[in-house]
Amino acid sequence: MAANHPEARGVPAPFYALLHLPGGLVTGFVTVTLGFVLGHHGVGVAAVSGIVGLNLLPQTWAFVAGPVIDVSLTPRRWYAMAAAVVTACLVAFALTPMTSAALPWLATLTFCGSAAGVFVGGGATAAMALTTTPEERGPIAGWTQTANLGGAGLGGGLALWLVGHAGGPGVAALALAAISALCGAPLLWMRVPAREAGPRVTTRLIGMGRDVWDLARTRKGVLAVLVMVLPAALGASTGLLPAAAGAWHASSDLVALVRGALGGLTTIPGCLVGGYLCRFWRPRIVYTWGALAYAAGQAAMAFGPHTPFGFAFFVILNGVILGVAFGALTGTIYDCLDPLNAATISTALSGLACLPLLLVTLLVGQAEARMGANGMLLTEAGLGAVSVAGYTALAWFWRPEEGADRHATATAEAVGLAV
Repeated sequence: MAANHPEARGVPAPFYALLHLPGGLVTGFVTVTLGFVLGHHGVGVAAVSGIVGLNLLPQTWAFVAGPVIDVSLTPRRWYAMAAAVVTACLVAFALTPMTSAALPWLATLTFCGSAAGVFVGGGATAAMALTTTPEERGPIAGWTQTANLGGAGLGGGLALWLVGHAGGPGVAALALAAISALCGAPLLWMRVPAREAGPRVTTRLIGMGRDVWDLARTRKGVLAVLVMVLPAALGASTGLLPAAAGAWHASSDLVALVRGALGGLTTIPGCLVGGYLCRFWRPRIVYTWGALAYAAGQAAMAFGPHTPFGFAFFVILNGVILGVAFGALTGTIYDCLDPLNAATISTALSGLACLPLLLVTLLVGQAEARMGANGMLLTEAGLGAVSVAGYTALAWFWRPEEGADRHATATAEAVGLAV
């Protein structure tokens, strides 16, 4: 095992929350702070959803970054360069006016920051796979999602509070940039084994492609891929709630508190619970239950009281549930990793997971424009419930014999083509 390599030295699971935080910070700034500020400058929810969707676009192409990380430089160097780009984008946000006239430049910064965040996550994951054993990865998955979800909420909430109380969007973006610049500190302790000399890059790329294909032909691989593409437990509507908060008569301070700082804090336990539950049940099982609970929570918010208290209660409740589902989603990815191509497999699967989020974000943005905030929530809830029901039925009827997940079989290939 790579983790037993004499040169390997990992870091405790909680430090992975810090390593993955830069990506969460830029996402939080875009989805929470930028969305709210643009909404108050007269920019419509549909336009805001376009910016939020653009933040997700590079993540759908994350599979391109994985092989690059695995065959060149080192995970630590890729991480350092990508974190520097994230920090630079946040500084550039600070220098840009948050108006409709600046939308093209804001979109460019959003895209670049998100793309850099992909390399941040890929570098951290590659380093993790080379310094840990598979048994350790469930809790690490939970801590990773505290950065992606909790970090986005905390960072976005902090930035939104600074917008209203301490100098505006410029000060807010600079504060997040300063935090981002410090997140790579655990790498100073981590010791990642040196990459051994091997075949040419093209040969290694072909070999990694073969490994990914072999995984995709197994039942375990097919079900993991299906988990990634389900339009369930996405949080797409949650990302647009700051721009639609008026439907609950929620003030900017309340949005900053429950969608940002408090929301981030309450999401963190959900992420950790989801990750640690993966020690006892398959991550896919934890995910499906979490996804169904999240769909029920969204429907309850749509039918519940449209008051500031109702807004706060359901945003926090659904944030905790979403954390459980996302922790299990990352656990599903980590369950498929191999130390030699960890970045390739993790970015390929995480990129697939972002594709439904991008599409559903655009869909629910249009649903809000036509049917209001309730229609937005119910649209995503319905998609989640139906897709999870279909996935569960497939997994139930496609029950393997002992050891079937270890080898590609004709049945796996047939079902893989069918779905």
